[in-house]
Amino acid sequence: MMKRGSFFCIGWCVLCVASVATASITQHPATLNNDGVTAYQAGKFIEAIRYFEAAYKLAPESAVVRRNLCNAYQSEANALAANGELNRAVRYLEDAIKVDPENVSPLIQIGAYHLRADNLNAAIRRLEEAITLKPGDLDAHELLGQAYYMDNDLSSARVQWDYVLEVAPQRPGLHERYEKAFREESVEYDFNKWKSRHFRISYPQGIPGSMRAGVFSVLDRAYVDIGRRFGGVYPPPPIHVILYTSEQFSEATRVDGHVGAVYDGKIRAPLTDADGNWLTDDELERRLVHEYVHVVVRYLTGGNVPWWLNEGLAETLSRPLGEQDMRRLREHFARGDAFSLAALEDNQINQLPPDALRLAYLQSHATVDFLWNRYGRIKMMAVMRALGNGMGYEEAFHAAYRRNYAYIERDIANMYR
Repeated sequence: MMKRGSFFCIGWCVLCVASVATASITQHPATLNNDGVTAYQAGKFIEAIRYFEAAYKLAPESAVVRRNLCNAYQSEANALAANGELNRAVRYLEDAIKVDPENVSPLIQIGAYHLRADNLNAAIRRLEEAITLKPGDLDAHELLGQAYYMDNDLSSARVQWDYVLEVAPQRPGLHERYEKAFREESVEYDFNKWKSRHFRISYPQGIPGSMRAGVFSVLDRAYVDIGRRFGGVYPPPPIHVILYTSEQFSEATRVDGHVGAVYDGKIRAPLTDADGNWLTDDELERRLVHEYVHVVVRYLTGGNVPWWLNEGLAETLSRPLGEQDMRRLREHFARGDAFSLAALEDNQINQLPPDALRLAYLQSHATVDFLWNRYGRIKMMAVMRALGNGMGYEEAFHAAYRRNYAYIERDIANMYR
């Protein structure tokens, strides 16, 4: 039973309130606070915020009111982030930090959201503040390590993760990330650096000047051209690009030999083939543009995207379907061995044997090429926005196109029979 004359603290971090007396403030803010608790416990976070803000206006010195208001801001931010609305979530967390500046929790939460949105500078700033406020917080150190890693500061990332692993060696997935960073640092330690307004590029010594200039030009042009094709979508800088020889690429990424480049939060691409020959300008441009499309897709969807759409967009916007592609598609559809779109949703598709994987890429390319040319960019962007808001894959597809997967699969099959 809730008493009207005393404060209750809720949510993310429980505060002991037994010693709080109503004499310190009037009955009115206590009533507002407790009405806020009732709304909060019912999951009505906006209503709870209104009550707590009113109580805070009357009793700004109350630690209980400040903590409850902070918790309500955090809970509403969490709900928004779950629906992909990171910008709105961040605004609530900025308010939470202002109202409860000694609370480390909203600093860690906002750092995680900035990291999720690839706003690396903001993520690093907030997570460094969190560690200053509460040194030793494992979540803050692990997230700061991830932010440093994404910013390609590998040694600083490993310092943060060293501490976490020393205190909590069973931290899920952290050993693997630590080893990955160590492996990359051992390859990239003496790489040269170059940056433009949008990109930070690392590359090995001995790269011909004309090739370096070509890479820089391709990336800056892709930023403009791909952004325009998506209707004015430009991910925030810095976008990290790591260039390797073929041998270095294999050592740093541990991917199979048939993989031409990867995007894992950074664009990684070899400049040579397996025999040590420099890639042609056209091939290098295709690979870089393909991976840059993944940057834009991640920015739009937060990573909530089916494999076929992600790879299909990257293929469609980096090269046209050729006559040989169309002939292979006709052969596969004639044999009836094409994939369903549902089977092409999961990133585990990358584990397929090379021939099957090539078919998966080709079919994804053909599907997105069809959707883009038949229904236009606006429908495609509607799918991306729905995915960015956390909607399921086929649900988002149906919401934009008013068609299910099976309908489009029939259209594609009919095109290539």
